[in-house]
Amino acid sequence: MTERNLTVTNPLTPKTFAEAKQFAEMICRSDFVPAAFKGNAGAVLAAIQFGAEVGLAPLAALQNIAVINGKPSIYGDAIPAICMTHRDFVSMKEDFDDSTMTATCTATRKGNAPFIGKFSKADAEAAGLWAKQGPWKQYPHRMLQMRARGFALRDAFPDALKGMISREEAEDYAPIKVVNPNPV
Repeated sequence: MTERNLTVTNPLTPKTFAEAKQFAEMICRSDFVPAAFKGNAGAVLAAIQFGAEVGLAPLAALQNIAVINGKPSIYGDAIPAICMTHRDFVSMKEDFDDSTMTATCTATRKGNAPFIGKFSKADAEAAGLWAKQGPWKQYPHRMLQMRARGFALRDAFPDALKGMISREEAEDYAPIKVVNPNPV
């Protein structure tokens, strides 16, 4: 049996600002980007840069970075993908207790005690999320899971996630009202 090199290189990853700008211009006109990036080369370039900072290739960044209230966030399923490639990642385990409606995520990082994130129906009610229309009504188990996951992995891998929260969590925050401190 022949040994194969499993290292994958991405020849389409821009290496200079000029290449990134040209790439963004082309990509923003394609059907391969979410609606928020369509026709917006600046947003494409920013998403690619944020993605690069957390280890996502350009197209993966466009599919997994969302801007909520002007702040970048990461889709909940991409967060473990980023953390699992970290050199200190050991394990991640998710559980759900149907009797208490509590999601638990335990993330283990080399050299540390496990980081445990929990989020329950009671937590969601206290935060005003449980009665919220949309995903909280349609997929309550999944939303509890995403919140517990986000807490555990952000605590365990702040260096990998660079302070970004999950899209699911970001969407639950009230829109930020910007006040101009220096009115004209």
